[in-house]
Amino acid sequence: MLVSSDGFATVSKPPPDAWFLAGTFECTDTMSLDSLTKLGGVDLPSSPPPKWISMMNTLTTGSIMWSQALPASVYKDFVRGLINSVNQTMDRLPKDYYRETWGPCNLFLAGLKATRVDPKLFKEVAQTVERDSGALETFRPGPGGFLPPVVYDRFATRTGRLTVESGPHILTLKKDHRHILKSNFPNGKICSLDFGALEARVILYETGFSPSGADLYAQISNDLFTGSIERDVVKTAVISELYGSSRFAQGARLGMAGRKLDGFIEAVRTYFGTPALRKRLKEEFKSSGRIKNRFGRPLEIDDPQDHLFINTYAQSTGVDVSLLGFKKIVDDLGTDGIRPLFVLHDALILDVREDRLQDVERVASVAIPGYEQQFPLKFEYISKG
Repeated sequence: MLVSSDGFATVSKPPPDAWFLAGTFECTDTMSLDSLTKLGGVDLPSSPPPKWISMMNTLTTGSIMWSQALPASVYKDFVRGLINSVNQTMDRLPKDYYRETWGPCNLFLAGLKATRVDPKLFKEVAQTVERDSGALETFRPGPGGFLPPVVYDRFATRTGRLTVESGPHILTLKKDHRHILKSNFPNGKICSLDFGALEARVILYETGFSPSGADLYAQISNDLFTGSIERDVVKTAVISELYGSSRFAQGARLGMAGRKLDGFIEAVRTYFGTPALRKRLKEEFKSSGRIKNRFGRPLEIDDPQDHLFINTYAQSTGVDVSLLGFKKIVDDLGTDGIRPLFVLHDALILDVREDRLQDVERVASVAIPGYEQQFPLKFEYISKG
């Protein structure tokens, strides 16, 4: 059924710019109104009144169209109410974010390939594991050693951070177990491209600053403290600031107290511009009841504590930066001899043919739409067999 300003009609082929109300369109280029309303935090009356649902569940376990099951008057009222709800909310939904960011990222995720596992290595690892979270078992090799492609849930967390809906649980597989992954190419390699200090860079780039060094924390140490404070101490301070640790907790982690601690924290805050960003986000929250990430995704904050504004913004923006970046990398490299397998938060895991390895290793940074700065990447081997 095609609904427009002219009314509605039954069509065999919808127009290319149509939004689809129902169906499994999460990982295609189809514009899903289901997803759009979820992003906008809107609930549509997409089911008939409960009494009819209960009646249908009692009568049948099969699939019958509501147009054939409901009385004509009830069905017309249901459709009319649904159309009115869509019309009333459409202007408030994040359509630009969906088209420019959400949709392209879905296309990339839909292109992830089936993974291959070395049966011998899997068996060896399984024999050494006494207690498993369940992640390793999802990598038990099937026919030919292959596993189904991973499917991610992009709505399971409030910031859009990925969780695994089905397939291999790569997000919770122990790092020292990843070597069980096997290339599908003769002499191919499993490798990864990883964003460095992604969420910290997201916040830093809001100030317009573009650090030249690939090691962000080492550069901060040099810029602020002439290298006198170890980069790991700086990293601890930055993470504590972004995630809202108390002054006491920061002092305990850093081994500092008093004026020295205050001066150190203030220097980091000024460098990242967190007070100004926090103020901006709080004003946005006061005016609309929510905030948006860099790309326009609406974000709910149920408990508006100061640290949650920075953390929510950084994490959600980081998710979109990583997916957009991975899509651009795969688009630029092409699929000849390169098979994208997994997204592991800030890392992209690839199966690469031997003659394409140098091409992947040369990807030292990636440009993201909306940013003047480049985001550095680190190459790493996961499995060389």
